[in-house]
Amino acid sequence: MFVCNCNGIRCKQVDEAIRAGARKPQAVHAHHGCDVQCARCLPEIAARIRKVRAEEKARHEAMAEAG
Repeated sequence: MFVCNCNGIRCKQVDEAIRAGARKPQAVHAHHGCDVQCARCLPEIAARIRKVRAEEKARHEAMAEAG
């Protein structure tokens, strides 16, 4: 599914950019070598960033508790 129609960025590509260190929607675009165009995707990208970061935090906390 496309998240950014203007630049053809898909959900998997957003997640890839987040795993590579993108912490803002503009960084997701930069990771893929493009700029924000209409900005309609920014809220969805920001939500995905929050979701992935929360999952990473929960995974880190679980690992810390386990060992």
